[in-house]
Amino acid sequence: MRAFHFLALFSAAALIFVFSGTALPQSSPPNIGVLDLQKVFADSARGKEIKKALEADFKKRQDDLKKKEDEIKKLSTELRQLASSASANNDDLRKRDENLKNRVMAYQEQLAKYNDEMRAAEERRMKPLMDSVIKIAGDLAKEKGYVMVLETQRAGVVFALETMDMTNDIIKGIDRRK
Repeated sequence: MRAFHFLALFSAAALIFVFSGTALPQSSPPNIGVLDLQKVFADSARGKEIKKALEADFKKRQDDLKKKEDEIKKLSTELRQLASSASANNDDLRKRDENLKNRVMAYQEQLAKYNDEMRAAEERRMKPLMDSVIKIAGDLAKEKGYVMVLETQRAGVVFALETMDMTNDIIKGIDRRK
């Protein structure tokens, strides 16, 4: 047991001796920049133009889908009324029910297609803006000596010093390129 205590004391003394005369090199923390892409897209002139164009396209598609939805509701109401009437013909009910199911399926397919098209249109329209953001962020990072730039939303940045935030500089850079 005494050997154990001696060994522990010797190890502690050796560590104190080794580190007492030498200071460990203090390296500065890495210089990291952050940017908020959502703010860039929302506040830059180019981002606002893209959003406006996408909303106009989306509105057109929404109106078209709304018409089809109204037709489906009307057919559904007619079918319920016919089914509750005493003079309902089973063949007629079956045909109308089949027609309604076909229209609902066509509506769902069109909705899925519209969603895919809107996603593709958004990606296509946003790509040049995203390319500009990456270029400007890279240039600013080199200028400011950043070793890394993180996107605040995706990286899950909870806090960053204001001096690390490149967002407004990137917006200015995008608006100058317009």
